[in-house]
Amino acid sequence: MLKGLKIAINTLLLAFMLSLSSLASATTVEANTSNQGQLLLDKYQRQQARIEKIQASLDELPSVEQQAISHRLLERHLHAFETIDQLAHYLIAQQAKGIEDPSMLNQIEQIINKNTQALVQALDKRQQQFNKAYAEQEQDSIQAFQLYVEHLTNLDLIYSAMVQQVINQQALGFAVEQDKQQLLDRLYARAEVFSGMVGLVGNKREELARLIKISPSDQSLKDQLATITEQLGVAGESFKLTVTLLEKLGFDAAFYQQTLLKLGGQITTDVLDVDVLGGIIQRWASRMTEYFINNGGEWIFKLVLLVGIYYVFRSLSRLVRKVMTKSLDSSKLNLSSLMKEMIISSVARVVIIVGLLVALAQLGISLAPILAGLGVAGFIIGFALQDTLGNFAAGMMILVYRPYDVGDIVEVAGGVFGKVKSMNLVSTTILTFDNQTLVIPNSKIWGDVIKNVTAQRIRRVDLVFGVSYSDDIEKTEAVLQELLDKHPKVLSKPESIVKLHVLNESSVDFIVRPWVKTDDYWDVYWDITREVKMRFDKDGISIPFPQRDVHFYPVTPEASQMAK
Repeated sequence: MLKGLKIAINTLLLAFMLSLSSLASATTVEANTSNQGQLLLDKYQRQQARIEKIQASLDELPSVEQQAISHRLLERHLHAFETIDQLAHYLIAQQAKGIEDPSMLNQIEQIINKNTQALVQALDKRQQQFNKAYAEQEQDSIQAFQLYVEHLTNLDLIYSAMVQQVINQQALGFAVEQDKQQLLDRLYARAEVFSGMVGLVGNKREELARLIKISPSDQSLKDQLATITEQLGVAGESFKLTVTLLEKLGFDAAFYQQTLLKLGGQITTDVLDVDVLGGIIQRWASRMTEYFINNGGEWIFKLVLLVGIYYVFRSLSRLVRKVMTKSLDSSKLNLSSLMKEMIISSVARVVIIVGLLVALAQLGISLAPILAGLGVAGFIIGFALQDTLGNFAAGMMILVYRPYDVGDIVEVAGGVFGKVKSMNLVSTTILTFDNQTLVIPNSKIWGDVIKNVTAQRIRRVDLVFGVSYSDDIEKTEAVLQELLDKHPKVLSKPESIVKLHVLNESSVDFIVRPWVKTDDYWDVYWDITREVKMRFDKDGISIPFPQRDVHFYPVTPEASQMAK
């Protein structure tokens, strides 16, 4: 009773301690949550301080460096916007819980207003820079096209950030109508430009198509048509984004959706045209050539480095395999052939995998997504290969418990009898005595009785010989024992057994059970059987055939009359 009371007290104390621990954890989580907003605000202020510091020194830099710094400033502005977006979502979540921080709301409202002004200025400035730079380029040149693509990409990023800011302001309850209307006006004007471009480019394309029919050998016309098609495709992506942003702000963009459908059909039709397709391919080839001229040396170096790393690790894998093989062969560990092969193969494959990962890292490829993808793929493959995994699990059990090894003579899977030729974690290959090769899944073997004939060093040979009822029993016993004693492969220990066993219908049966080495089993079996027949013939001991006595009773007249 005292013992039970003690256990109850200990249980109550443990529950009390766990409750205190949970309360402390909850308090810590609440404190961390309350600090999250301030941490994000501090992060944004640090980012903004770096941006202002870079902008202060921008005018002192050469024009080439100014262009690079301007591009970097855009990235920093977008990173700062991401921080503000996270802070806004945090405050929205807090408001949903009934928690408000007026001071922080006031700060973020000022920050968003300042951010909006900065984004508007960035839009106007980048548009001016693009107009100036594009005017200096040849209209259909690759440089002009690249400049146009970069410009659209930057504007897409800025407009996406501005729309997200308006959505956040609405969710936080800020006055946003003026900013929202100005943004709608800009996006509407942009959508109108793209919509007009569809009609304008369509007319120009038809004109170029007519000119190409008149002068089919004029490559410049084909190049112009290809350039227009590519520009329309790039503009179409920005057009889709613009329509999506308008819809997010509540604008009815059904008309523009129809224009997008028309645009998609036009581009598809153009690509199917042989001349246009040839021009696009030629332009792509030109770009690829230019790219390889600028970056070919770096890629060749990376390719040589990749091949070199692969061969180094492949040679290292072979060396590791040889060293592991010699080490395990000379080791005193009693390992099966399957265990040795698995250890050696696993270590060698790990070396190869490490080499591939090192090579991919040298190419600048991030390994984290690859490893994550391999994990997901492994789960899917494992689900699809359940039977194979069952064989693998059975192979592991065979590996651990070692019911047989390579070279053993076994009877497995309900009657398959032969010599184990090879084995792995999925299947076992058995060579039958009539030279057939059987590959058996390990799950079939492990799920049935395994008979290992050669697992022991010695075996008993079981023989039965029958003699006639008229033969001398003692003489027969002496002859059988003499034959066993004279055979060189019969072991003296354990002792052989010769006994009269059964009085059968036609014979008196003796059991003969000598002990031999496992490798000598069949030699002794066949030799003793032959010697017994020859010795019985010599000594006049008969081996009877099966016989039956039949008695004939003649039928008398009285019996015949009774049968009638």
